[in-house]
Amino acid sequence: MYALCIKFTGSLNNREGGESVVNQSLKIELLSEIFSPYKIYPLLRYTEGSPVRNFQKLYPENYYSKAIEIFLSKHDYEPIRRGADLPWWGKKFFSKKEGYKVMIISQDSLSRDAGSIVLFAHLFNEINSQGEYDYYISGLNENQNFGYKNWRMVRDQFIRWNIDLDFCYITDAAKVYKEGSWKDGDFDRVRSKILLEREIDICEPDLIIMLGAKPLNLLKKRLKYSSIVEKGETISVKGIECVVSPFITGQGPTQRNYKKRLDIASEIIRSRVG
Repeated sequence: MYALCIKFTGSLNNREGGESVVNQSLKIELLSEIFSPYKIYPLLRYTEGSPVRNFQKLYPENYYSKAIEIFLSKHDYEPIRRGADLPWWGKKFFSKKEGYKVMIISQDSLSRDAGSIVLFAHLFNEINSQGEYDYYISGLNENQNFGYKNWRMVRDQFIRWNIDLDFCYITDAAKVYKEGSWKDGDFDRVRSKILLEREIDICEPDLIIMLGAKPLNLLKKRLKYSSIVEKGETISVKGIECVVSPFITGQGPTQRNYKKRLDIASEIIRSRVG
């Protein structure tokens, strides 16, 4: 097993506004426990040069560098299937501080294995230039790169939506591959849906944003993406209001009516976030 880079000392931060961080730690442990049975984050995949370990090396005082050790402490097992991207959350998302909590569900996890983080969201609050981004990327293993242009497009869109990243949680849609499989897209859809629904239960967001058709097909497969994304209406997922937006990068912007669909989703999101 690869030795953990950071020794957790009992707090994610000193104290914020007099609030103990114990509650945050417990919430992260609870989140970790729902993932553990699926064995998609084996510790031995988090080696030097993985996005997680390189981030901890460069930004050891970042709250996520510390919090992810609480999460990963429950994942000491042998791999039984292809791994997935880790979720990311803002520093106040699991606190008791008041804020409008947004959960963003991206596309299915297509990482080659565990070791990475969804949309490289851990860099949102640390990287301010392509030079800094390239320096971070230079320390990664091969096949771990998420291009700067795509990363910037994602971050800029979240900012345009007025999302407070401190109160944001981001995860992939399908994350559980079939047991024994490392084949692209060979997901266990039933288990992936169950896991994602449990994430929603733990996160208790005020708003869910689905990026593209993948999360909609996983959670609400009877609904037609092209219809929902152009209606200008929200849907309900486990009793929580949800906005469906086109995917922001890759082939997303090349799709028919992309700008119209993005404008529709953006108007709804900004009206809710404020």
